[in-house]
Amino acid sequence: MRITFLQSGGFTGALRGCRLDVAGLPGPERGRLERLVAGCGVEDFGERLSGGGRDRRQYDLAIEQAGRVVRLACDEGSLPEAARPLIDYLVSRATPQGLDFTLPEPTATEPAAPGQQLVGAGPANGQRPRDRWGRFEGGIVARWEEDGRQMTLVEPFAYLDPREVRWEAPAGSLVNGASIPRAFWSFMGGPFAGEFRDASVVHDVACEERDRPWRAVHRMFYEACRCGGVGSFKAKTMYYAVFHFGPRWHVEERTTIVAGQPHVEPVIRDETPPPPTDEEAATIVRYFETHRVAAEDIPTLAIIETDDS
Repeated sequence: MRITFLQSGGFTGALRGCRLDVAGLPGPERGRLERLVAGCGVEDFGERLSGGGRDRRQYDLAIEQAGRVVRLACDEGSLPEAARPLIDYLVSRATPQGLDFTLPEPTATEPAAPGQQLVGAGPANGQRPRDRWGRFEGGIVARWEEDGRQMTLVEPFAYLDPREVRWEAPAGSLVNGASIPRAFWSFMGGPFAGEFRDASVVHDVACEERDRPWRAVHRMFYEACRCGGVGSFKAKTMYYAVFHFGPRWHVEERTTIVAGQPHVEPVIRDETPPPPTDEEAATIVRYFETHRVAAEDIPTLAIIETDDS
């Protein structure tokens, strides 16, 4: 059994953590930690963040056993009582860490052997961990345009979100990453780089088509990022970026008379806010580096004041 623990937030904002291989601990210490784990009540992945203040200590815990990983993310206000003794123990073992300190994602494997006890179970349906974030269909096949800034999709691509809602990126779609505030490009490595690429493509197309509410489009971007393998910290940072600074629109209906008959057509009003400065983007990134935030709280989180009406 291996345990990975990260503490963040608090008034200092420092990151502290530890990695423990229970098998390598002295006998009495090993027995103590095994008892703490057995009584912690962590049985599956869960985010239990109270959102009651930026300066609360926040905890992220991963327990690996028998090929499975269970995770708990919580803060001082939402820490389950059963898990408190384990967290207190891990806090006492934690040392300063850098931003490269990561935790394993929840996974699912074959059932445990007879008589083998598991701390928790992976997804009940046995899917790969990122399946809970939906799935992509097809691959990105595109050609660069002469301007060197835009690509045209040569083949269709799609993302099915966790609710099985389909987000199409048809062949012929122009994509350029413009739906993502440029001030964050250096943080993410560019919209077409690595694990962000697939999410950026479907987000670009949805922001261009504007046939769904902008709030839903930006939430889709977060889930597509996680589906593409982007870690929680980066995905939530970019969700904040697109939600508070990305494209927005409002659809109104306009009625005209055509051939003596009323004709209703949608009119799209652009309401995109001003882009963030490089300094504002850096402030937002630093906040997410030192705070654990639930994705559900990001729409109302005000790190940089914007007009979210």
